[in-house]
Amino acid sequence: MAGLQVNGRKKAAYQRGMVACRKCAAPIPVYKLNALADEFSVRCPRCGDRGIYAKRAIKIEELTERRKKPR
Repeated sequence: MAGLQVNGRKKAAYQRGMVACRKCAAPIPVYKLNALADEFSVRCPRCGDRGIYAKRAIKIEELTERRKKPR
């Protein structure tokens, strides 16, 4: 993972995937992207519908680390 540039300093970053719910189109966050199978099942937090999604349907976001203390 590459770090993000904030105020001239590199910040740690993590990746999160997002999938759109097939019923209500709400975004569903997906973590642990490396551990996913080619097809996976996830429940929508808004409507409760459980759907089967393909790994290639994930949109990946890179976000800054939220921890104050480094690991």
